[in-house]
Amino acid sequence: MTKIQLIFIALASATVACSPVASQTTQTEASESPVSADIAALVSAAVPDIAIIGGELNASGNQYEVTGTLPNGDEIEVDMVQSNGAWTVDEIQRDIAWSTVPEPVRAVAVAAPDSFEPIRVIESTQAADGSIVYELFRATADGSPSRGPAMEVRWHEGSAEVMP
Repeated sequence: MTKIQLIFIALASATVACSPVASQTTQTEASESPVSADIAALVSAAVPDIAIIGGELNASGNQYEVTGTLPNGDEIEVDMVQSNGAWTVDEIQRDIAWSTVPEPVRAVAVAAPDSFEPIRVIESTQAADGSIVYELFRATADGSPSRGPAMEVRWHEGSAEVMP
């Protein structure tokens, strides 16, 4: 062999030795993502500006909750369900201030029996029909929000109603 051939063989061997194995690269990239690529794609399609922070699959394996933030810093949660092997977005939730809730929704809540000033409001956009459910939380004796919403008001196509 000539010296030039030996140099080319040495360079080729060094290049191969220094290159990562394809499966190692794929595993590293996959482990860096907080959720799988298919879940991330669905969430990003539903909420284009989301920065995904994490995700959690429920024990039965048919519901997935993905958390993230919007560019303005708002935290957001995307709830997904699996049916017939396919994931779909069920609802998109975020905490908002009571003062930002649409006036007709606030008016219906105030007019309801046993009305109260909520200390926590979750805005839950329903993927199925685009309606928004406002989950209103009452203050407990120690001033913290109740465990679950004390009232829910549905806002859809310009009308608001207290949900049973």
